[in-house]
Amino acid sequence: MVRKKILVDIYLAKNLGDDLFLDHLSRSFPNIDFVPFHPGDNYRSFFKNYKNIHQFPYSFVDKLLARLGKNKLTDYNQLSIAYDGILFLGGGIFREESYWKEVYDYRKSIIEAFKSKDKNVFFSGCNFGPYISADFIEAYKEVFVKTDKIIFRDLKSYNLFSQLEETYYAPDLLWSYDLPEVKKNDKVLGISVIDPRHKEQYKHTHQEYITEHKKICNKYIELGFTIKLFSFCEPEGDLEIAEKIAEDFSSIQIVNYTSNISSYLKELGACSIFIAARFHAVIMAFKFGIPVIPIIYGDKTENLLRDLKYDTPFVFLNTVTTLNNSKFLTLSKDRISVLGYESKLHFDIKF
Repeated sequence: MVRKKILVDIYLAKNLGDDLFLDHLSRSFPNIDFVPFHPGDNYRSFFKNYKNIHQFPYSFVDKLLARLGKNKLTDYNQLSIAYDGILFLGGGIFREESYWKEVYDYRKSIIEAFKSKDKNVFFSGCNFGPYISADFIEAYKEVFVKTDKIIFRDLKSYNLFSQLEETYYAPDLLWSYDLPEVKKNDKVLGISVIDPRHKEQYKHTHQEYITEHKKICNKYIELGFTIKLFSFCEPEGDLEIAEKIAEDFSSIQIVNYTSNISSYLKELGACSIFIAARFHAVIMAFKFGIPVIPIIYGDKTENLLRDLKYDTPFVFLNTVTTLNNSKFLTLSKDRISVLGYESKLHFDIKF
């Protein structure tokens, strides 16, 4: 039997959340071959961990041909011939940023190419926004009606497009991810950090963010806690921020994600309480049964908490001074189990 080969549009920048998406995809469809649309060499060693994830073929000759005007990466007709379908897999992939029209035109063109050959097209694991214009919404309606299924991970996004029969909702994809077994430690505070300078509206909070986290670390060290700072995505500045927070302390440990998913999750899961800026740090903490304080830097985390029916005052990057007085949130095992079951809809797709 010939195995199907699916092109996967996914953000790959050594970011734990997206790498977990790809890991989950591989495990969920062991009899299908996936090729991330990522011509760079920086993921070759990661892909070697999987039998059904393969490097996108892009040789030195392809690079030369691109300079001469024959670009393999934009030959959507040929790509739609070479692959049996395309999956857009990611979270915050619909943002109305300055370059959104270029991204939109690419998606529209490659989807039309695949659909012209009656190949399947899916969006999974995503949320919609932030956005500021009705034009942005209307443009994507035109794209979504041409796809086979779009599964949003929050109700706010789903409700924007619920009138389209191709649109579905399921809790975030990683609620159904199988976690490794962990040995719990007492009095360990884990903190997932981000660099506020990567968020235009929060750039001004950069120094305050560092200062407030230093205060939290000092408080919990005095209470006898071990502190671990988690960098989910070094290229986006997590490690740099962690180092700045830790520079005045001799005992703080920094856990930097490079590509070993299992060992990183075991470090996270061993914590007894957690403060989480990264979206998937919030979900991983809940799944491990760790009380967590989310710090919100975008719609996706706020929408997650509202879908979970939390109405407690939230901590945002621009209200990070309230962190010290915030309450840790928990979810019951039964609720986590239901979320995991419902989350499986993200992969209820037929290639």
